[in-house]
Amino acid sequence: MLSQLSFSDGLAILIFWGIVWHRWSRQCSGSMPQLPVEEPNLPDNVPMVSIIVPARNEEKSIERCVRSLLAQDYPRFEVIVVDDCSEDATGQILARIGNADSRLKVIKGKPLPEGWMGKAHAICQGYRLAKGDWLLFTDADTYHASSLLSRMMGFILPRPVSLATAVGKQTEPGIVVSLVNLAVLSYIFMVSDRKGLADSKSRQSLVNGQYVLMTREAYEAVGTHSAVREYSSTDVSLGYLAKLKGFITMGIDAGDALQTTLYFSFVEAYRGWSRSLVNGIWTALGPMFGSLALLLLTVGLLFFWVVPWQTWLGGMETGNGAQVMVGSLQILAVFCVLWMQSGKILKAILDLILLPVSFLFFMAMVGSGLTGAWFRRGTVWKGRTVLTAKRLPPWKPSAPRPRGQ
Repeated sequence: MLSQLSFSDGLAILIFWGIVWHRWSRQCSGSMPQLPVEEPNLPDNVPMVSIIVPARNEEKSIERCVRSLLAQDYPRFEVIVVDDCSEDATGQILARIGNADSRLKVIKGKPLPEGWMGKAHAICQGYRLAKGDWLLFTDADTYHASSLLSRMMGFILPRPVSLATAVGKQTEPGIVVSLVNLAVLSYIFMVSDRKGLADSKSRQSLVNGQYVLMTREAYEAVGTHSAVREYSSTDVSLGYLAKLKGFITMGIDAGDALQTTLYFSFVEAYRGWSRSLVNGIWTALGPMFGSLALLLLTVGLLFFWVVPWQTWLGGMETGNGAQVMVGSLQILAVFCVLWMQSGKILKAILDLILLPVSFLFFMAMVGSGLTGAWFRRGTVWKGRTVLTAKRLPPWKPSAPRPRGQ
């Protein structure tokens, strides 16, 4: 059977397994550390942490999020939630919790000024009241284990880190939302670089906005969220500017201690990812090159995720053993990448089967996201148009700056 393989067959197999090796080298070998499960060894005089939560139309998740934050066992913290002009019951829910627990500070957000992204504007309002030496920015759709902040601080305080971002578990309310999420999360895994986040020479700054823990010193040095007010990818832009200034960053795998339900319905997921796919790459590369790169990546993922199945099925139908072998080795390569992503064999098998279907949603979201962005020069999210023309400054990083220096 090997003698039946053509040069192009062999090259295709090598390309697929080269991708596997590259993903392994950047994602798994020496990648982000696991958050320790044991009780943290905190100093007697722990620094104050101000937890800031921007919330706009989050009635489905805000109570669970806030109550999990108030239940943190860290000795010194405050919780500040900015109600960013919500049009649902978010404000009433926050008022009820705040009346029962004085540790919660609720800010009624001001109208969004021209030239500002909503999340950046909300966080800046919360920052002005924050008293902490450390600032934790977290989203309203997150749930925090009671020990999470203590374990995070216990892990990073002995290190020279000024910005730490945690990656947790994504929870999904149903199979349709799961299908929509699958291809996008796999795409993010394919293009991200966990090792690069901790490398001061790498421009990789894929900060997870669901959990960003930062020193006040670093935050003020980069110019607070005011410095990223015009960038559509607020969290990634903040991480990029922090690395540009030389501050040391770290990604930490928090596992089940941090849980996020990104979207509650197909419509939410479709609209949300259509926006995020465009915003992220336009912020990095600009509208023209960003659109071209996103289209090329989509074509590349078509060949990586879908074509192997066509090759294998075609070989099975015609009885072409060489074609079956090529398709099988390519499918195995895709499985290995999905296994790296989830860390679970059974989930990787299920994802492998569902990925071609999920990719149909992915292509539709790329198409509608780009069309809407070019038509409006921005994307729409929660009733606001998010402009996407602002591009990050050139990558010319300062020398590394350990915390306190």
